[in-house]
Amino acid sequence: MTGETTTSPQEAYYFYYRRNELHAVRSGKWKLHFPHTYRTMIGQEPGKDGIPGKYDYSAEIGLALFDLEQDIGESNDVSGEFPEVVERLSRLADAMRVELGDAITGVEGTGLREPGMVATDD
Repeated sequence: MTGETTTSPQEAYYFYYRRNELHAVRSGKWKLHFPHTYRTMIGQEPGKDGIPGKYDYSAEIGLALFDLEQDIGESNDVSGEFPEVVERLSRLADAMRVELGDAITGVEGTGLREPGMVATDD
């Protein structure tokens, strides 16, 4: 807001969706998507008269890396050009999967608890 450049206090941000599915991780200008399905309006009829259009729920993305400084629309996969970035972000994601799990890969996190429950030392 002030026009000053700042750095994020977090090394990475993790994009979980649906029922604990890790879809992507972002660090700095890089965003790495992991294989998953998603919904899209591309190629679909838009809504009309207050009735929403229908989503296509069959869209898929594979392992894909995007440079968000150059490609905010995430349309140019550069994973082949930057394998070291893919590896670094994959390692970050693997560490988070150990903690929070990931339904897509079948990893059950060690830091999970029942919703609304707090562990006590009783």
